[in-house]
Amino acid sequence: MNLVFDRVSISIRHNSKFSFDDIESVLGPLFASYYGTERLRSIISSVDHVWCVYDKKINQYIACGLVQPHSKKNVLYIKLFGVEKSSQGQGIGTRLLKAIRKWGRKQSYTAIILHTQTNNNQAIGLYEKVGFRKQYLFKDFFRPPGLSSSIQIPEQDAFQMILYL
Repeated sequence: MNLVFDRVSISIRHNSKFSFDDIESVLGPLFASYYGTERLRSIISSVDHVWCVYDKKINQYIACGLVQPHSKKNVLYIKLFGVEKSSQGQGIGTRLLKAIRKWGRKQSYTAIILHTQTNNNQAIGLYEKVGFRKQYLFKDFFRPPGLSSSIQIPEQDAFQMILYL
């Protein structure tokens, strides 16, 4: 699927032959400090659907969403979603989420879920704008594996958010 929007230089691509470098150029700066390069690559290779936004003017990807079917029947899970910092606030994330939503409906999925840090107000605002709603609060969801529970770290709790299709 290749959708071109009113901003002529932008196209949304689904399951194209993306390289790890293409996806990492977007998601690495956003998530590598938490996951590390090897774990990030493992996450990228583990999903069934990769969605990326390509900007023809600058000849690079500027947003990506990693999506897979959830263990619950007919539900999609957005495992990672990010827009390059220099492209945030321009509607890119909204367009990408709407494309994923539209595709999910056509594929007969009933909902999309994701997790986001409870203090990530910018992401929560984006998800709510597209129609996601907070469903559950998970304590310590983002605690790095192997880290002692006696060590206090910020940003470890998550909201599970859901969008019914």
